Amino acid sequence: MLRYYIKCITNGQFPIKMNDNSDSSAFRHTVGHALSTILPLGTQPVGLPATVAGEPIDTTQASWVIPPILPTDTFAAAGYLCKIGGVVPFFDPSPHGVDTRGGRFTITPETRETLTQEAKKWCDPEFDGEYPFPDAVLELWGVLIDNWDETVTPGRHATNGEGPPDWWSAAFKLVVLSDLACDGVFDGQFRKADSAKRTAMEAWLEVLYQANYRKSSEDDEPFRPPASIAMQADSTIACVMPKARAAAVGATLRNVTRNLCLLPGRGEVRCYWETPMDAVPNENAATLDILLIPEPAKLDATNFTASGASGITDEEAHRDKTDWETFEIDQTWIEGKEKRDEFVESCVKLLLSAKKQSRTVNGIVLPEYALDYEIFDELCERLKDNEPALEFVISGASANCYDEVGNHVLTRIWYQEEGHSLTQSRAKHHRWRMDRSQIENYALGATLNPKIKNWWEDTPLGRRELHFQRFRKASVLSVLICEELARSDPCHEILRAVAPNLIFALLLDGPQIKSRWPAQYAANLADDPGSAVLTFTSFGLIDRCNKQGHFDENRSIALWKDDSGKLVEIQMPKGDGMKGVLLSLWSEHVKDQTLMGHNRFVRAWRYSGHFPISTK
Repeated sequence: MLRYYIKCITNGQFPIKMNDNSDSSAFRHTVGHALSTILPLGTQPVGLPATVAGEPIDTTQASWVIPPILPTDTFAAAGYLCKIGGVVPFFDPSPHGVDTRGGRFTITPETRETLTQEAKKWCDPEFDGEYPFPDAVLELWGVLIDNWDETVTPGRHATNGEGPPDWWSAAFKLVVLSDLACDGVFDGQFRKADSAKRTAMEAWLEVLYQANYRKSSEDDEPFRPPASIAMQADSTIACVMPKARAAAVGATLRNVTRNLCLLPGRGEVRCYWETPMDAVPNENAATLDILLIPEPAKLDATNFTASGASGITDEEAHRDKTDWETFEIDQTWIEGKEKRDEFVESCVKLLLSAKKQSRTVNGIVLPEYALDYEIFDELCERLKDNEPALEFVISGASANCYDEVGNHVLTRIWYQEEGHSLTQSRAKHHRWRMDRSQIENYALGATLNPKIKNWWEDTPLGRRELHFQRFRKASVLSVLICEELARSDPCHEILRAVAPNLIFALLLDGPQIKSRWPAQYAANLADDPGSAVLTFTSFGLIDRCNKQGHFDENRSIALWKDDSGKLVEIQMPKGDGMKGVLLSLWSEHVKDQTLMGHNRFVRAWRYSGHFPISTK
């Protein structure tokens, strides 16, 4: 039957209804469609009156006639409209622009000041208006409702010389206003639940974070922060998250805001913004001193083993997998109780040696595939016992918090409240593809046959996730695993929107030098959004490269790159015993500016120095 219909359509018997581009309403996404998509249940409680101020309400718009209560929901709706409508490029940042040809629009200085004052009302817990939002929000939202049937396609305004439609400016202003209304929401400690002076936004965040954290603690389950800090916006369409910095370059929605960012729906990448329930250290207290432990320092070729499917013939394998095969990594350096105990003890000794060079060791980082979850958990406890001021431990691992095997990153952060910590894990986004040149450089041909053109890492991917951890009052970190640094999809759009102050890229790689790929991609993220990036690998593959003698010997295990242009290669210490590097960073006040001219003083982490550490 299907073939019959296809044949009839091909012969023109059943003409297909095509979109008539001359009809702006035919198959066109409208403002109303967009609002009902991002806010599918509407913005108001059930039982709205049939009239407002004596005027009947259009039943198709009834659930959306009044704006959302929370600024994050208003931001989600207006931001979604601006994004799918391509509004931001039409905005002229100059407050004195008057040319509206091609759809261009601007916002006058007087209107900018009005938006700022209205935003202050919205974030004032003592605001006592007729509605839980300022009048300006109701007025601008009304423009969107009045343009319910207007198409969101910007084409005719750009090509026909028409001025900008009313809803463009209204949606843009709502983005700005709702963003400003969230000033300082995540900068300090949440107001206590019994405090009468709380905004609706703060009450909602208390539910999302404090209440859910308490519930997870009672159920002995890992705490999972929300995918979005909006309440009514559909998180499968778009998510709202806080942001750490405003990008200095570009003309997109993320250049407009200084507090909030709009992310893709949670289905593509599930993001987590993790913030402490209690106060966090201030950046001014001291330097951030991080102990880098580049283990495994020695790798044998037999640590890389073929993992092809069993039960099939060579002929079948060649037919189904032409020129590719899979490999796995055997963690012999932590195999068996004796080796595991020795590994933990060596790390503790390394920490004690590092403490002789610093007032406190704030963080400890190990590279890709260094541990498994069991030894990570034990190591964290031992390290915290020996350094009470320790704030975080980050490591690549072969298993996650649920002991599921794969290539994962594990993060544990301790907060100032005694005994309060948060452990998170996630899987890698992309598999490592090792080609013949890499097999040759790392001298792995004896175990991974170079006749196979591409060897792929044998690890499950599953649901993609990305974590953002707030570790200081105004500082957020995020961690990437190897290929995620180079592959822009799907996480770089999110990284550039959230703009964490500090990014760690955990690698299993060769020397970290300015002429290789990690430096190139670290520079991209340092430029936009302005994050400081540390790429960090174990020494094992560097050692194999050096022993072959194909290239000049290099011992660079880490590379630092920040938005000031600073690039530093960090060398592996020589000598016996477990070795590491104590990296010292300091925090600089810098000023970010949005397209609207709004300034925000933020923190940028700078390289201070590094010092070799050894157990011997």
